[in-house]
Amino acid sequence: MAAVRRSLARALPDIEITEYDAEQQGAPASDFRWDLYDAALLSHELGDLPRGLAWLERYRDRPGFPPAILVAAGGDAYLAVAAMKAGAADYLRREDALSERLPLVLSTIARAPLSLESTLYMERGARQALDDSLLLNHRLPDDTAHRFVRLIGQGGFSRVYLAERELDGAPVVLKIIDTRQVLDPAMLRRFIREAEIMASITDPFVVKVFGQGLTAHYGYISMEFFPGGDLKQRIERGLSIPDAIDCMRGIARGLSAIHQRSVIHRDLKPGNIMFRADHSLALADFGISRRVNESLDLTTTTGTLGTPGYISPEQALGTPVDHRTDLYSAGIIFYELLTGRKPFRAESPAGLVYQHIHTIPPALPAAVALAQPIVDMLLAKDPEARFGSAEELLDSLDEWLSGPAWRALSPPQGLH
Repeated sequence: MAAVRRSLARALPDIEITEYDAEQQGAPASDFRWDLYDAALLSHELGDLPRGLAWLERYRDRPGFPPAILVAAGGDAYLAVAAMKAGAADYLRREDALSERLPLVLSTIARAPLSLESTLYMERGARQALDDSLLLNHRLPDDTAHRFVRLIGQGGFSRVYLAERELDGAPVVLKIIDTRQVLDPAMLRRFIREAEIMASITDPFVVKVFGQGLTAHYGYISMEFFPGGDLKQRIERGLSIPDAIDCMRGIARGLSAIHQRSVIHRDLKPGNIMFRADHSLALADFGISRRVNESLDLTTTTGTLGTPGYISPEQALGTPVDHRTDLYSAGIIFYELLTGRKPFRAESPAGLVYQHIHTIPPALPAAVALAQPIVDMLLAKDPEARFGSAEELLDSLDEWLSGPAWRALSPPQGLH
């Protein structure tokens, strides 16, 4: 994916690319806005997930589905024919996708882009249709005008934009929900609760919120932009052992900050761990977070929420959770940081959930076996057997790091 980005950036400097990680995000929802994209690039080889051709056949008839290119590792004539029959606009070998051919194909097949309003002015005043206890603590700045730069993500009825504040030109991230399209009140309450939770925490290891509000037409959260990308990208590029440990310590400090505020994240994963320009780390995306002992669980109307690859056993089972569910997810991330791969893989989300509940994770490679006791405690099936707090995890990491043995560690094969 990084190579494709570099190739396209050279030939098409104004192109905007959004990566959809099916393993972390699951299948696109029925209301996914395909019409926002001018073209789709589908990799045929997707590991344990259904193949790219299956995705094409599944989504090709969805409203607004864009012209699609199927990319495969080899030059399989039968696969090329199957792709065309399935409605692909073109078929490329992987080496062609990294050459001058891809920009030429995109220029030929891409439909005309949709126009977006360049400026959004946030109206003053709060929407009164919701119960007062669910309203935001309004912190609207004097000038709430933003200029959109580009769409960087979407989900359900919300969109996430890179934007600039007209007041000072500062880059920010705007998360916006169209309240006119939301039919489920719980979805709107989750958005409001996310803003409340994020705004209540001030800590260098947690995303900063600059403003939030509700109007008759939309809700918005303005938060800091992370030019350093996310942890998922860094894991894919490869991390040294010291960098992996530093990331884990940052995650633990972020969890300590939110847990001290009685907040449970419930969707901790590498894609929600962001980096600033100075490489400092922060936890982000509190969309399904809640406070401990909160009487209203805003996720129950849509079933169990979370990411299958990182979900704790108790969250997968739908039983009550506390801060230790985040420590389990942190354990999955720690394993991934040390090895370059997750401990569990399966052909379906249900298969992953089963393994989280029943399967003992594989042992760490010998090169990083010193971390095995920490990983074992984090990934204990019984929450009572895990660390009691993020502070305890930090203490154990410090104790492990303080010994001379870890300095002699070399990365396992495949980890840079």
